[in-house]
Amino acid sequence: MCRRLMICVLFAISSVANAQEDVPKPKVSDAPLTSEQVAIYRAVLSTYYRVLNLANITELLDRTDTECFKGLNLEAAQGTTAFIHRIGPELMVDKIVLVDPDRQQGTIKENDPEKLMRKVIDDHEQITDEQLDKSLKRAFSSGLFTLSEIAFDKEHRHAIVSYGFVCGALCGHGNLLVLKKVGHKEPTLS
Repeated sequence: MCRRLMICVLFAISSVANAQEDVPKPKVSDAPLTSEQVAIYRAVLSTYYRVLNLANITELLDRTDTECFKGLNLEAAQGTTAFIHRIGPELMVDKIVLVDPDRQQGTIKENDPEKLMRKVIDDHEQITDEQLDKSLKRAFSSGLFTLSEIAFDKEHRHAIVSYGFVCGALCGHGNLLVLKKVGHKEPTLS
């Protein structure tokens, strides 16, 4: 079982952004999500109980964490071009709002609780608990939830997927999950 908690900090976000500048952008697949992919994404989304601004496009799965992939005979990546998928109505439930991730980043920046913290740290302003609560609520409500592409083992008994939630420079989290198919049931976290 591999559940790696990733704390989003300013340094990590800027490091990833700089590293991504050198990597060619993946192509968006014309193929719709398979029923198997939809089931896995729904299993991940079912663990969230708040309204989510879900990115309308997947991200590449980071395969550099070899510990999580150990012992799994993964399917080979198809071709040399990396593909991502559009997310559409197949994942829509009451608590999901599909958003353009680039546009949502602007909203996250506007509602970043770091602004309030800067007033305290840099300007020595006093803030109330109510101001802090409102700032955090705005940040969480404007945060962005992203899903990665899915890596399957050759038998399609295991799948690896990651997700991330970013709500500001110092606000967010994510996980890399290994899911196991049991019988003909929906995938579950293993």
